[in-house]
Parts: sequence; structure tokens; C-alpha cells
Amino acid sequence: MYILKPILEANWKNTEKMDALRIASQTEPEGLEQFLDIPYINDGQKAHLLDIYYPQGTQEKLPVIIDIHGGGWMYGYKEINKYFCLKLAQKGFLVASINYRLAGDFLFDDQIRDIFAALKWLGENLKDYPADMNNIFLAGDSAGGHFSCVTTAVNLNKDMQKDFQVDYIGYDFKAVAAICPAVDLLSPNFLMNVNIPILLGSKSRKSPYRKYLDVKQIASKNFPPFYILTASGDFLRAQAYKLKEIFENIGVEYAFSDFTEKLNGKSLAHVFNVVDPFSVYGDKANEEIAKFFKGRVQ
Repeated sequence: MYILKPILEANWKNTEKMDALRIASQTEPEGLEQFLDIPYINDGQKAHLLDIYYPQGTQEKLPVIIDIHGGGWMYGYKEINKYFCLKLAQKGFLVASINYRLAGDFLFDDQIRDIFAALKWLGENLKDYPADMNNIFLAGDSAGGHFSCVTTAVNLNKDMQKDFQVDYIGYDFKAVAAICPAVDLLSPNFLMNVNIPILLGSKSRKSPYRKYLDVKQIASKNFPPFYILTASGDFLRAQAYKLKEIFENIGVEYAFSDFTEKLNGKSLAHVFNVVDPFSVYGDKANEEIAKFFKGRVQ
């Protein structure tokens, strides 16, 4: 057993309590259709459910945002991002929010296969909703930001698909939002590499998936445009700048936004626009994401 696993689990238990308090203090946006707990794999597991949101009374097909929640690969569920997704839906999108199995009980490759299964299901079933299948976007925060990068890379590369034993999902992303993303777990940074044994198992150094923990090793010039978000109080701020540097070096189009403003005298924190999409700066950041995506609708 990985010696630090109980410590990491205790940390995420505390985060779960804080998330519950946060969600209870916020008011759910109105005027939105909600289709909840849809199985993308029919095995009865909560980890294999997704939600779909869009504005009530929608007559036309809407561009689609698929959201991958964060939580250090070990924690989280689609509900912690619900209000973030609902606020994006209010801006004129159909938003799908997905669960996946969590590290600690499952490994990184299991998680990628779950994400691909959800994306495949959406590609085959969104025709039953007001979804514009020609304009599909991806978003992820924190660990979900890492997943968004890896998912983009794998979906564009047949050899990488073989690594994970997944198939091309049937569509490409027009653009991706990486919100306070984790980018390089192989860097000599304890905060990042403490997760490696959880994700890759006891023989992590020999894992065929090790390279996927460093986006630099898998990114390509074929990536779609990225919107990268961070803030002065984001503990992964340096990781966002690293992703910016990666894209500069290989020629990927990107927009970079570093929020240095303060709210109530405090610097904006990690994934501030996800945990509080109602705040002035949370809404501003989400409006930037919406604008970035809509600017690429064809």
C-alpha cells in the first residue's frame, strides 16, 4: 500500500466537506433543463453517470461543452461542478458534465477509458438533445484540466489510442478550456509527483502511461485552440504558465488569462470560477470561456 494514500484520502475528505458547505450556500440558477444521472455505461456505478444542461425553451441546436471535473484525480463528482456548468449553459450552450472512476481504487488508464466511454456515448446520443454536433468543446479544471489535455492528445493519435485501448470518439474538439490545470506531474515538485503512485501503481517508473503525466511529452501542433486560465492565488499557477510555454514552443493557438484581481481583499484562488461562478470575477472568467468558444463556432 502506498504510504501516503491515507493522508491524501484524509485531505480529500476535508475538501468534500467544504464543497458540501459551499454548494449548500449557493442558489441554483433557474431557467435550465436538467437531465441527471444518465448512465454512459450501464453497470450501476455512480462513476459512470453524466448530466446534461441547456436553457429551457431552446429551439435551435446549441454548441456543446463537455466538462471534466477536478479533484486531484482521487476525489470529486460531477455535482461539485454543477453550478459552474449551469452558468455556462445560461450563456447559450448545451453542457454535459461527466463522472469517472477515481484514483486510489482505480488507475489513470481506467480513468481515461471512462472519459472516452462518456465522450463516445455523447457522440452517439446527443442527437436526442438540441446539440450542434459540429461544434463540440471540452473543459476541465485542475486534474480535469490535465484530463482535458490528455484526452485531446489521445483522440488525435492512433498510437495513443492503442495505449489506452480506446477508439477515436467520432469527433474533434473545436477548442478546449484548461482551468487552473495540472500539467506536469513528473516535475521535481512534491505537490505534483506525490500523485504518481496513486495514478500509475507501485511500478510507476515502468508504467507505459508515465509519459502522459507530462503534457509536454504528448502535446502536438495539431491541438485545437486552448483557453488557459489561472489566478494569482492559484497554487497551480506555475503549471498554467508551463502549458502556455508548451503551446508557444510547438505553435498551438491559445489565449491566456491570469486573474490578478482581489475579491474581498483576497487573491482569487484555484478554480475560483468553478467554485464560485456567481462572483464578479468568476462570471467574468466564464464569460471569457464562453466568448472564446463561441468565436470558434462554425
